[in-house]
Amino acid sequence: MNNADRNTLHMMPGVERWEHPAWMVFLNKVLNKIRSPFSLVPRFDHRRDMMSLEQISNFEFLISDVLDRKVEGAFVELGCYTGSTTVVFAELLSRLDPGRPLHAFDRFDIELSSLKGIRAAFEERFRKYGLALPVIHEGDLFDLVPSELPSAIAFAHIDLGTGGGPENHKKLMDHAFAEVYPRLSKGAVLVMMDYYVPGATVLGHDSNPGVRLAADAFFADKPEKPRLLFGGPCAHAFIRKA
Repeated sequence: MNNADRNTLHMMPGVERWEHPAWMVFLNKVLNKIRSPFSLVPRFDHRRDMMSLEQISNFEFLISDVLDRKVEGAFVELGCYTGSTTVVFAELLSRLDPGRPLHAFDRFDIELSSLKGIRAAFEERFRKYGLALPVIHEGDLFDLVPSELPSAIAFAHIDLGTGGGPENHKKLMDHAFAEVYPRLSKGAVLVMMDYYVPGATVLGHDSNPGVRLAADAFFADKPEKPRLLFGGPCAHAFIRKA
């Protein structure tokens, strides 16, 4: 794999949401010319946008690195909602390693906003970008995992926030970590959405504190420790399997 094989960030699915219209670009140039400390940017909506531009960039780097290292196993996402992140993973794999399986797990019945028909929206997102659907596992996490998990995992993304309390979220995360971690190949990457550390996470939003509660407890006796990623208005972290 060489640099010519890699897509540029602005071509990634979902990035168009953050492209500035011509009038905004012009006004930003004016503000810069008069040395204004301000600039115009689209406002991030945590209930609608789901993922930041910085996170897309992090995913591109981490996934490309996993594939460059030839880490064995499938790609897995636990909690995909309408597929904002899943489609990014699928696009990268379609170019860099099209034979690599991608598995998406979700109940598809938890409505985090006014949107109805979550699975239909998930599949429509893939059609919009001309990408093949992943292997879809629909149902409760405790029913699907571990029975439907691949035996070897090269990359996993866990995003199980449902808007509930931290303790209930922690139970989901505890179960996910316990079953995914042993299946991670050497060098595999596990990304945890919403991992937030007060005073250390820059700009990110502490939307699901159950993630850190579960992760810090699970990795306390492991050689790997969560490493923060700069996600702009969002928070996430990762570990690389030793």
